[in-house]
Amino acid sequence: MLTIYAVTVLILGALALAVFYLIVRTRDIGENIAKLNEKLFLSDDMRKQASETIANLNEKMGSLNQKASQIRDVMTEVTNLRNLFIMPKRAGGAGERLLEKALRDVLPSEMVLAQYSLSPGPVDFVVKFRDYLVPIDSKLSLENFNRMLAATEEPAKKTFWKAFTGDVKRRIDETARYILPGEKTTDFALMYIASESVYYEAFVKDTNFGENNVVLDYALKKKVYPVSPQTIYPYLMTILQGMKALRIEENAKEILGKVGGLRNDFERFKVIYAIIIDHLNNARKKHDNEAQGALTKVDHHISSLEQKSR
Repeated sequence: MLTIYAVTVLILGALALAVFYLIVRTRDIGENIAKLNEKLFLSDDMRKQASETIANLNEKMGSLNQKASQIRDVMTEVTNLRNLFIMPKRAGGAGERLLEKALRDVLPSEMVLAQYSLSPGPVDFVVKFRDYLVPIDSKLSLENFNRMLAATEEPAKKTFWKAFTGDVKRRIDETARYILPGEKTTDFALMYIASESVYYEAFVKDTNFGENNVVLDYALKKKVYPVSPQTIYPYLMTILQGMKALRIEENAKEILGKVGGLRNDFERFKVIYAIIIDHLNNARKKHDNEAQGALTKVDHHISSLEQKSR
């Protein structure tokens, strides 16, 4: 990145010098024409032509001045762009504030706890849901990273890059200490990198100086997931959805428990209902039998009366 910056600055500097030279030369030509006008007798046509030439030169000189100003603006922008990749040494506090804002933008405030005490020491933040804790620590390794950007020679840049990756691995080890399932943490932790450029160099680029970048593999083996200001939001949304799913699962268990109780009540109702139906059937049979006997007796009495009346 710095090589591109250096080449850009050299090109823009050369253009600026060329424009400055043309401006100076144009002024010299104008002054020489004015002196000739004083010393030599010039016709009206020659004067008119000389005036037009000077006017054209002045117009072009104004255009060159404008282009020189634009070149200076471009050089300023290139310098500002380079400064974006060089983080200040005291960026840790700002990183923690950015991390806290990201957490509170996505998660309910009661789920975000700052400087939570664990056995290795306080972790910057934890996301708490029921009895589960997701540790999140803010880390930045800038000294060797800035040296790598500032170096102009390839061997020096490679040396500082190796030192930088070593720094990042140590930050990964520090974050991994907070993975403590015995203290109700999840079996993973998030490592927040406040600088997108540091995150890119450490975890996104596949190769550096002809060597494979193994820092991401190292982090994943430690169950530490690196995140940046832009990539933390998908992780937080995943955690939030997982927590919602856990809440749904717990609600489903409660519903199933209530359904099980309802099933038991229904089985008891079936037994009671069967007993009632049996009683009703017995009553109906008894009623039918008694009614049939009564009808037979009535019929017999009627028959006896009919015979006597004859």
